Amino acid sequence: MSLGWSGSFSNNLTTRSQPFQSLQSIDQTVLGNWKSQYVASNGTTNPANVQVPNPYQTGSTLIPFQGALAGRTIQQQIPYMPYPLLTGATLDGSKGYASYNSLQARIAHSFSSGLNLQANYTWSKELDYVTTPIEDGQGVNSGGTVGTPDIINNGMNRNYGLADVPHRFVATIVYSSPFGKNGKHAFANPIGRALLGDWSLGSVISLQGGMPVVVNMANSGALTSRVDRIPGVPIQVPTSLQRRYDGRTTVTLPCGKTVTPGRYQLLKYNACAFTGRTLTTPSGSIVPDIYWIGNHSQTNGDIRGQARYNMDFSLRRAFPIYERYRIDVSAEVSNLLNNAQFNGAYVGALGAPNLVNNPANGLVPGLGTSSTFGTLNVNSFDARQIQLHARFIF
Repeated sequence: MSLGWSGSFSNNLTTRSQPFQSLQSIDQTVLGNWKSQYVASNGTTNPANVQVPNPYQTGSTLIPFQGALAGRTIQQQIPYMPYPLLTGATLDGSKGYASYNSLQARIAHSFSSGLNLQANYTWSKELDYVTTPIEDGQGVNSGGTVGTPDIINNGMNRNYGLADVPHRFVATIVYSSPFGKNGKHAFANPIGRALLGDWSLGSVISLQGGMPVVVNMANSGALTSRVDRIPGVPIQVPTSLQRRYDGRTTVTLPCGKTVTPGRYQLLKYNACAFTGRTLTTPSGSIVPDIYWIGNHSQTNGDIRGQARYNMDFSLRRAFPIYERYRIDVSAEVSNLLNNAQFNGAYVGALGAPNLVNNPANGLVPGLGTSSTFGTLNVNSFDARQIQLHARFIF
C-alpha cells in the first residue's frame, strides 16, 4: 500500500492574444455617468459607443491608421483608454498561472495462485489561467475563461481547468492460469492442462468524475464573461425532472421559468441558479445592465459533464508447436459492459437575458432565455468493440 500527495504551482505562464484594456480600464465615475445616460435614453444609446470627433485625426489629410482610428470620428470610449492608439490590439503576455494538488492512493497484491491486483485512486483539483496556441487548437483555454477575461483583477480569472477530474479510480486485474505444464498447480491430466493451462486474463476498470462546464450569457452587457449566481437556488433541477425528453415536452423549473429540452436531451442543471443584470428605464422598458461584472466564476466544481465508467477485458494464450515455434492468440474487448459513455458536456450557455417582467409565467428579468442550458445530448464514446489476434512466432 502507498499513500502520497502531489502538488505543483506555476506562474508567468503564456497568455495568448488577450486584451490588455477594455471598459474596465476607464474611470468608474465616467462609467457611472455613462450608465445614467444609458438609462435616461431608455436603453437606446450606449454612451461608450457614441461617435465623437477623432482627436488623433486633426489635419486635413487623414493619417492612414488602421481600424477604429482611421476615420474622422471614433467611439467616445477610445480616448479614455490607457493606450488609445492601440485600440483593438491584443497582447501575448505571461500573466497566466496554474496549480494542481492531488491525493494519490495505491494498493497492490500478487497472489501465489497467479492473481495480481492493483488499485489506484486520485483525488485532485486543478485551477489555471493560461492560453497557448496548442490549447486553443484543442478547445482548452484560460482555465475555462471564454470571452472577455478580467483585466483588472487577474486573480478572478482563476477557474477550474476544463480537463480537471476530481476523482479517478483505476483497477488492474491480471490472472495467469497455474494449471499449465509449468504452472504451480499443473494438472497431471494432459487434457486438463490443454484446456485450462497457460491462459492469461486481464481487465482494466476505470471510474472518473466529469469535467467542468463553462457557464456564460450572451449579450448581457457585462464587462467580463461572468454571470451572477443567485444565492440559495439549487444548482440542479429536482430529481423528478432529471430525465431525457422528447423535444415536445415543456418543463417548468422551480423558479417558474419554462423550457423545452430537445429530443433525447438529458436535463440536469438549473437555469434559475444564474442571472444577468437588467435595468428599468423611465419609460418602463427593461434593458440589459451595462458596465457590470458578474460574481460567479465561469467554471466551478458543481457543474460538470458526465462521469465515465468503463471496463476493458483481454484473454490470451500461447500454443507451443515445436521448440522455437508457437502460436499466440488473444481477444481484446473494450467497453465490455457496452454501457453508454457520454462524451459531450452539459450546455453551459444561458442565452441572452430575459427582458420581460412576467413572474406569473416565469419570465423574470435577467434570467437566461435558453431552453437547452443544463442539458446533455446523446454523443457517446464507442460501443463495445472486440478484436481477435493470432500470431505465428518462430
